[in-house]
Amino acid sequence: MFRIPRLAKTADGKVTVTHWGQAASLLLRVGDRLVVNVDRQDGLLVLEPTGWGNPMIGRRSNGQLVAEPSGAPASPLRWSATGSIEAVERDLERGGIGPGRWFVAVRIEASDLAALTKARKTYTSGWMSAADVDALCRRAAVAPEVSGVAIAVAAARDQAAAERLLEHTKAARLRFEIRPVFEPRSGFGVVLEGPWRRIGDGVRPGEARGPAGRQVVRGSRRGVTHRARVAANGAMVQLSLFGDSASNDG
Repeated sequence: MFRIPRLAKTADGKVTVTHWGQAASLLLRVGDRLVVNVDRQDGLLVLEPTGWGNPMIGRRSNGQLVAEPSGAPASPLRWSATGSIEAVERDLERGGIGPGRWFVAVRIEASDLAALTKARKTYTSGWMSAADVDALCRRAAVAPEVSGVAIAVAAARDQAAAERLLEHTKAARLRFEIRPVFEPRSGFGVVLEGPWRRIGDGVRPGEARGPAGRQVVRGSRRGVTHRARVAANGAMVQLSLFGDSASNDG
């Protein structure tokens, strides 16, 4: 299952999120602003419609534009890629940049030199986990009231990338580099992992464990035989929800 994020383009040409959703493992929240590099056409893309409509998130797959996260084809007559999404910007208190190790760059703004000096000891740049970044953002969100300073935070894969992002990040905002994970999708929906028994769990298909660990065979007296599903011409096969076995009774 997936929820498709809804986008809108503002009067100044910025792309913002108006309804939360997930695309390529990236969780987007209402109010997020997408940082788009129009000089790049790879990775996670912003697709603009021809004529009326809102932009959407997509990518290229085998040379064709597809929507994310659904994987539905996007006709080039209707959609065109305006650029690659490089980062997301949001309010500090919303945090939540995703798992992994990040280099975090911090900028402190203050008119009071004493407050600025004290804040530099509290709000520092460096390598952090996602949980550490969230904690930093929560403290930075209340920094104007607590410390008398304004904080801008940027997070990326390394120091140079984080500092580049920080140059364009406003105070009271967090900007972080995206880390998309493109998952293959079938044309028939999404496979959900279930709680049912699987082959290799200690009991062969068609058998169950009775009292004291004795095996109980359910089915005909001749037993139950596992039947392999074979797809002809490479076609996709939907596996049975409750196992892939069949009796060999005629």
